[in-house]
Amino acid sequence: MTLPAHARTVIIGGGVIGCSIAYHLAREGRRDIVVLERSKLTSGTTWHAAGLVRRLRPSATLTRLINYSIDLYGELERETGQATGWTQTGSLTLATNPDRLTNIKRQVSLGRAFGLDAEVVDAARAKELWPLIEVDDVIGAVWSPSDGRVNPSDVALALSKGARARGVQIFEETAVTGLQKKAGRISGVEIGDHVIEADEVVIACGLWSREVAAMAGAHMPLYACEHFYMLTKPLPEVQALGMGTHLPTLNDQDAFLYARDDVEGLLVGSFEPHAKGLPLDRLPADFSFDLLDEDWDHFMPMMENALRRIPALERAEVRMLLNGPESFTLDSQFMLGESPEVPGLFLMGGMNSTGIALAGGAGKAMAEWIIAGEPTMELNEADIRRFSPEMNVLGALEARIPEVLGRHYDNPYPGRSMDTARGQRRSPIHAGLVAAGAQFEARGGWERAVHFGSEAAHLPLSFGVPAWREQVGHEVDACRTGAAILDQSAFGKIMVQGPDASGFLNRLCAAQMGVPVGRIAYSQILNERGGVESDLTVQRHGPGAYLLIVGSGEVVRVMQRMRDTRKNHRVEFTDVTSGYAILGLAGAQARTVLQATTNSRVPDLKRFCFAPVEIGLARGWAGRLSFTGEDGFELYIPADMAMTAYEALIAAGATHAGLYASSSLRIESGFRAFGHELTPGTTPFEAGLDAFCAFGTGFVGEDVLKGHQPQRRIVSILFDSPDAIPIHDEPIYFNGRVVGQIASAAWSYRFERSVALGIVSAALDRLEAQTVVDGFEVEIACTRYAAKASLKPAKECFA
Repeated sequence: MTLPAHARTVIIGGGVIGCSIAYHLAREGRRDIVVLERSKLTSGTTWHAAGLVRRLRPSATLTRLINYSIDLYGELERETGQATGWTQTGSLTLATNPDRLTNIKRQVSLGRAFGLDAEVVDAARAKELWPLIEVDDVIGAVWSPSDGRVNPSDVALALSKGARARGVQIFEETAVTGLQKKAGRISGVEIGDHVIEADEVVIACGLWSREVAAMAGAHMPLYACEHFYMLTKPLPEVQALGMGTHLPTLNDQDAFLYARDDVEGLLVGSFEPHAKGLPLDRLPADFSFDLLDEDWDHFMPMMENALRRIPALERAEVRMLLNGPESFTLDSQFMLGESPEVPGLFLMGGMNSTGIALAGGAGKAMAEWIIAGEPTMELNEADIRRFSPEMNVLGALEARIPEVLGRHYDNPYPGRSMDTARGQRRSPIHAGLVAAGAQFEARGGWERAVHFGSEAAHLPLSFGVPAWREQVGHEVDACRTGAAILDQSAFGKIMVQGPDASGFLNRLCAAQMGVPVGRIAYSQILNERGGVESDLTVQRHGPGAYLLIVGSGEVVRVMQRMRDTRKNHRVEFTDVTSGYAILGLAGAQARTVLQATTNSRVPDLKRFCFAPVEIGLARGWAGRLSFTGEDGFELYIPADMAMTAYEALIAAGATHAGLYASSSLRIESGFRAFGHELTPGTTPFEAGLDAFCAFGTGFVGEDVLKGHQPQRRIVSILFDSPDAIPIHDEPIYFNGRVVGQIASAAWSYRFERSVALGIVSAALDRLEAQTVVDGFEVEIACTRYAAKASLKPAKECFA
């Protein structure tokens, strides 16, 4: 075949991900698709992947994508005649301590929301399912009979065969040497002297994706690590199973191990705590179907764990220690989506050792995004727009990514945070927070103060009562009755200016933007389906000047949405996040403390208004609002004066509060948050925010929402028992069936039990007619807890 001069879509990468995207694009009717592979199909990470596929995952999104993958892999052979090697072996996950058992039970409960069949079993049953293991230290396990495994290369070949049958052209031994743009948009792919002009380009080339994206000036923060698994020669204990009989996949996460049978022997792999990063300059340019050197010194601690769990390994003859590179991301979730920097360039990678399991579902999600121009399913945790360019710093990737692999099997405790690549972005008052005893978590590159007090008030992490509960209670009390500083400087700030600023924002935002100067409007940004892309507050500083305050992880997605919406509007917008600090000052004494910092009179502001204010030696402005739901202000101060303002507030009697306190108060107040209750699949009507929609202004999504009758609603939930400690995603039951999931949860110091926000699709008539509806249950780690629900905020309706 001859390389074409033009293609509708060019996909770079012929592994399982690139083949899946091509297959799904073609299946959806897209034509004129080209796949370019620098070597042979499957020659990268795909060929040496272990091929394990587990349905139960820690999140709803991952669970949906993997379940689709499994269904697809079972169908591909019938469609294409190419075997995928799909074998339903089931999987067995062991627990050797109470927290691990709680974690795997939580996954079982989440799975029930999707109708997945999984069973909690004891050590004796685990031994029956996997006769080769030692179970003296096992306190429980989860048996998932519908899990299995595939042959990764065969899956990719089946996908490529299905794609070819639908007209996709695939070129092997075709290395991309450059990417072209016109007017900032992707326009072509260079292969030496040849150029394929393209309407859109997809990068799905595994380890090399970051470097290929950089050819177009796009950011794709991922990095490679060495990943090990051992293969043995045949073992009598495995041979005794008989031809065609397989052991379940074994997951011993407390020992950092996974295992399965392989050609009458065993495959034993690890996610070792001290992983090895891999700079790509260590790989030869023609690295293809290759492996890295064996490193038995590095693998030996994992081997010792394996010998304790599977004593038969002592008699095994090792066939090889496979060391293959894989790519990981900063937060251990894969990435996909359109590049925020380069329109028309789509990126997918950083699969974090779940590429085979995710390939089918993620390839479908990417194909639909390309065709629709925006995501068609809930993909926030994988959306590439969660990463700002600042996070694509090589030094941060080199430090963080080995920790990501090493903590792959960590329990996902509330409060868990990575230890490496810390301090990248710090608030202008960071030094003051450190001196006050702040405990920080890294979120989106920012150091965020979650609570105050010694480390003893933070550790140990737990799924039960956290060590910080009492300390956060003091901070909650300060937010109500005192004057508590909440550092919100990580919030994004975007300045919008120009003669068409008001009209542009009325198109972008659902709320009315034609407010008087000095007013603040709360709004959502919606997509064409009426789903929430972001929520924000908008300050009008002049006839053609606005300041948008968005969530700390939303700047990239909002800026992209603004570029897509601008069209002929005479308007400019600038990310000014680093230029200003935002200090929340919450509590009944907030005004008194603020007044004590200055000889100038603090303006008597109505809610959602702002005005200039002096704070000690600093000058900024104050807005009358608080994300806690309590009385107070948000103070906006130039970054270089933020520390002096902070010092003046402390001298006047202000105290500190962190994110855990504000989260508890937010949920009590029923305030929705993007990425939790608000998602691109949630409408303002479902969220109870339709009153903020200014119909008639022509905002994006308005036509879809006219006459919208929601089939589900966001509700406040209060548990009957103080023993219930939800985190998020737990299934909600009504009349014995799953009707929704928890979105956010926290301990309520007002009610001395957990309070949550969830979305439900049952009892909607009763919820409209009654203030409080009983009869709901929430399943947490396989135990159901009674709860009541209301459309109103918890603090207003639960006595």
